[in-house]
Amino acid sequence: METLNKKEKLLSILFGLAAIINLTVGVNSLILQSLNWFEFISCLAISLIILAGSLNPKLFFKQLKKLFSPHFTLEPIINSTVYYTIIVAGWILLFGSILLDRFWSV
Repeated sequence: METLNKKEKLLSILFGLAAIINLTVGVNSLILQSLNWFEFISCLAISLIILAGSLNPKLFFKQLKKLFSPHFTLEPIINSTVYYTIIVAGWILLFGSILLDRFWSV
């Protein structure tokens, strides 16, 4: 993997901070303001998706033509298995929380 330039490092740091802040607000709301568990799960899912964005900053600086080409590959800054696990876990938690909120709550 190539090294990251300044704007990619900055984007990665900002997305990481946004994920941490989102998760911190969710935990704070869950403990102090009695947030619903379904809403906390969706907050956790969104934090994971934002974290996945911070782990692949080169994605945001590619041209759209290259993004949709059949030969495009992602270049995460961590192991790709861990990266895909974070993305899939975030999407599963998000859709699960939407379904639980839609069909489980009264």
